[in-house]
Amino acid sequence: MYLIICQLFLAVTGSNLPEEAFDVLFPLLQGKRKGRNDICLGITDYSRQTPHQILLGSIPCQFYQTWEQFLELKKKMRTKQWKNRYYLDRNSLIYARKCAPVWESKTIWIDKTYEPMARLNYILYMKSAEDKQVVLRNINQYGDIRGVDVSWMNCCVFCGEFMRQRSYSFKSDKSDIEYMCKQINRFGYNYGETFERQQKHNISGVPICSLCEGSKERQEEYRMNMLSRGDYGESLYHERSEDYHRNLGDMYEKPDTRQIPIDLVSGNKTPLECAITYWDMTDPMSDYFWHPELTADEYMRWIEHTLLSGLNFDDPDPLDDDLWDQFEEDPQYVVEDVVEGIIQQLE
Repeated sequence: MYLIICQLFLAVTGSNLPEEAFDVLFPLLQGKRKGRNDICLGITDYSRQTPHQILLGSIPCQFYQTWEQFLELKKKMRTKQWKNRYYLDRNSLIYARKCAPVWESKTIWIDKTYEPMARLNYILYMKSAEDKQVVLRNINQYGDIRGVDVSWMNCCVFCGEFMRQRSYSFKSDKSDIEYMCKQINRFGYNYGETFERQQKHNISGVPICSLCEGSKERQEEYRMNMLSRGDYGESLYHERSEDYHRNLGDMYEKPDTRQIPIDLVSGNKTPLECAITYWDMTDPMSDYFWHPELTADEYMRWIEHTLLSGLNFDDPDPLDDDLWDQFEEDPQYVVEDVVEGIIQQLE
């Protein structure tokens, strides 16, 4: 049976079944027939995913608090009125082109943050990026719900390859995935809405495939394809194009690498290790910005140089400087500290 599953997985997905999957599959294959059905269903769902994903937000909660209500919602989404409203490209020159999703995933979970309440993660998987933009525009223009583009969460920020395993974990995660996207887009990492429930490790950060994560050569190769965010992470707007990065290179001056000592060697293996977060590498306002005209080695040596240039290794006490003495000896600061202490005692 395991051999059949491996062959089925290879035929459907085009890749071999991971070796660690045996620990999960063996007890299911030895159990009841339901376990084998769950495996086949999981492989089918795994293959149906596409890189072009839309999260439906602001769905009224009265549509999924019970299973009967959810069935009514699914019935409503199958009507001709719904399809004509959201799944038609009205800007087509010849006729209204259909842009229906190729698959939909639904995950209902119980949010226990405050009072227990059912929550719904509903994702549409589109055939192409063009279809995704059409449906997004229709939903946000004509609908009572919101459409959120979450495609970037499951594609490598360097090479842009679709990360199918991450996408599978993403769609089945029982948490507010829109909140997750906003946190990762803003800070580069998401610890979960509460410290009691940690986020799954493979979807808790910026999406980086295993090939690019530890490869200096691949990160340099795809420098002009790196995903960049807009509005300092305040919105889920992103750019990924060579023209965008070349324009940034023209707008901001290239660092003068002649200042770097010839014998300076970076202690990092990849450019990604030099920055605090991935977003710092694409933000021109950041001290860790990777200028498009720098190679990977030049960027790594430049970051090493700028970090070391601000340190004085011959200073026995870094805090014993003129600025520190000024704060200690200036009567104005002494009076302010005394007044603040008195106020705290009175409170």
